[in-house]
This record gives sequence, C-alpha cells and structure tokens, in this order.
Amino acid sequence: MCAHITTLRTRTRFVFLTHPKEARKIKNGTGRIAHLAMPGSELLVGIDFREHPRVRALLADPSLRCRLLYPKAPGAPMDAGEDLLDDDVSGRTPVLFLLDATWPFAKKMMRLSTNLQGLPRLSLKVGRPSEFAIKHQPHPACLGTIEAVDRTLLALAEAGVEQYTEEDSERLLRPFRHMNQLALDAAADPNRVSYRSQRGFKAPTERVPRRPSPTAGRSLLYRSPDPERSLP
Repeated sequence: MCAHITTLRTRTRFVFLTHPKEARKIKNGTGRIAHLAMPGSELLVGIDFREHPRVRALLADPSLRCRLLYPKAPGAPMDAGEDLLDDDVSGRTPVLFLLDATWPFAKKMMRLSTNLQGLPRLSLKVGRPSEFAIKHQPHPACLGTIEAVDRTLLALAEAGVEQYTEEDSERLLRPFRHMNQLALDAAADPNRVSYRSQRGFKAPTERVPRRPSPTAGRSLLYRSPDPERSLP
C-alpha cells in the first residue's frame, strides 16, 4: 500500500479525529491513508474531544479558521461553514475537522464532542456513489473518509480556493482503489481463504439499504434492488 501513497500539499489543513477502534483495528483505513498523503494534516485519536489538548489549541488559535465536515440536518439553512469556499481576506488558515469512524461511532463522537457542535459545517453534495466496493456503507450517500477529502478538495478547487486537479485526485485515491482491487482479486481467487464461491462483491450502485429488524442493532444489510418493494 505504501508504494501507492504520494504526497499532496493543500492550503486547507485537515484534522482527522479517529475513533480508537478505527485506529487499533484498521491499519489501512482510508482516513489514515489520506493523512499519510497530506503532510500538513493531523490525526488525533479519541471519542470525546471536549478536553483534547490539541483540539482545544486549534479551536483557540485566532490564526485559524476552523470548520467541520459533517452532514447537516435535512432542510438546514446554509451557514458560515460555506465560507470555506470563499477566500478569507484576513489571511487565516482554513482548518477542516473530519470524524474518521463508522457512522454509528461518528454520531457518538459528535454527540459527546460538544466543542465541535458549534463549529460551522461544510456538507458535501455527494454526487456519484462511493467506490468502496469492499465495504457496505449504511446509505448510498455515505463515502469513505479519503473520498470525502477528495470531494471536498475538488469543491474547493472549483471555487478557486484550492489548487487541486483531477491528476491530484487520481493520486490521492490511487491507494484506496488499489486496496479495493486487492480485496476483489482475493475474493475471486479459489486458492485464497477469502474466496467467495457463491458471489462476489456487488457494485456500490447495486446495493440498496434494507430496513434493519428491531434486533439488528447497528447492523445495516444490503440487498439487490427489488422493483416490487419500495424503501422508506
């Protein structure tokens, strides 16, 4: 994986707030890959960041313009987070916090980290679905962390406040796509323990979320599209 990671320098500083389980369990998590690709980024591990010394220092630094990349409630008005797409005449450095975790964990981190709740939010127009072919997202609009970084940088570049090209996008996503392909190849190889003899991974566009049963806990399963049934 390391051979596919190349350095990208951006004006916006990304701060990855990574859940401990994500940090311990997954060494090739997409947030960590994005962090390794951007020397100016930071990766901080925790659940509740109210008293995290580094987060508090960043939020208190008057030379920084801190924002949070996180979905807004449906129908919520545009707020000051959108000014991340505008040049800051004060010269402050834009800082963007991202929660790097599964969606259930990210919601808990957001609920506990009250110092993040008041930050202006930047929310993405997702557009095309995630390329995370080997992971079932809880909703077609969900993206891997590295994909969220890529879409954000493309939006900032379109607004003229970042220098980020399609070539840069390809370089950032290269290790992510390579990781997906390695897993797909392993699933198709009958000589590997990960071989899937019955069926392979469905394409992200073929996955439709199914309403979980009351006993399903946090699990969200996917099924093939069924024109006879409608989703809520």
